[in-house]
Amino acid sequence: MSRRLFALVIVALVASACGNNQLGRGVPACPADPEVITSVTGSMVLQMQAVDSAEYVPCLNDLKAGWSYEDLVSSRGKSQFWLDSDRLGSHFVEVTLAASCDVGGAPELTTDGVTGVTEFRDVNLVSSTVTMVIVPTTGREADYARAIESELEARQINDRQVFVVFDTSDLPLTEKVAAAAERNRPIIIVNEQDALDRTATLRMPDDTSSVRGLKLPQLFDRLESRLPDPSFTGRWYRVFEGGCITYEFDAEGPGVDRLADDVEDALGLFPAGVVRRAMRSAGILG
Repeated sequence: MSRRLFALVIVALVASACGNNQLGRGVPACPADPEVITSVTGSMVLQMQAVDSAEYVPCLNDLKAGWSYEDLVSSRGKSQFWLDSDRLGSHFVEVTLAASCDVGGAPELTTDGVTGVTEFRDVNLVSSTVTMVIVPTTGREADYARAIESELEARQINDRQVFVVFDTSDLPLTEKVAAAAERNRPIIIVNEQDALDRTATLRMPDDTSSVRGLKLPQLFDRLESRLPDPSFTGRWYRVFEGGCITYEFDAEGPGVDRLADDVEDALGLFPAGVVRRAMRSAGILG
C-alpha cells in the first residue's frame, strides 16, 4: 500500500469510527478512486466483520434509474444485500459474501478482470426480442404470409419484440423445421389452403408435432402461452483470497438484454484487505 493511501485510509477509518450513527445504515459505496479511500460506511464495516478473511467485499458504484438498494443483512460468516428494480422486479439480484462458495460447473470468465479475482458465470438469458420463421410452401401464398409478418412485427408478445425471417429455400420442409428448432425459433408454415382459410400451422422449437388450422387470433394466443417472458437468471461468482461473492439473478422484464453490462457497471469490489490491514496498523482493529 502506498504511504498516501495508508494515511487516507487511517483518516477515513478514524472518521468512520467516530460516526457510529452511520453503522449499518449507509449504502456500501465504492470509492471513486480505489487509491484514495476517503470514507468507509457502516455497511462496509459490517461486511468486513462478517467475513473477516475476505480480501474484497461487494460495493456499489452507482444505481441505474429505477434501481434501489435493500439494506444489508449480515451474520457471522455471511452478508447479503439485494437490488430492486421497477422494471426487473424485486430482489432481481442477491449479492452474498461468504468465505467460500461452490461454483459447480459454472465456466470461468476468460476476460481480464481484477488482479487476484477469478470469475465464473452460469446464466440464462431469454432476450427481449424473438425471431420467428415463416415458411410459405409455394409462392402463391406469399401475400398472406407477408400479412402475417406485418401482424407479428406490429405487436409485442410477452414484452418481446418480434422479428420475422422468411425461409423460401429449396430445402425439404422437414429440414426447414429442424433448422428453426436448432436456433430455438418458432416456425409458421403457410400453404395454399391456409391462404384461403386465413389460417396457419405453428411448430414450436421444443415440440415434436405441429398445430394446424390456427386462425390468426389463435396463433397469437398460442405464441403468448408458449413463449417465455424476457428474463435473466443464474449466478456469477467472484472468487479471491479469503472469500467469494455470489450474485444470484432472478430478473424478468424489459432491460434484461443490458443487465450483465449494467450490473458490471453498478457493482464493484472494495479492497477490504487493504483497509483491514490499515485498521490493525492504526490500532482500530486487533
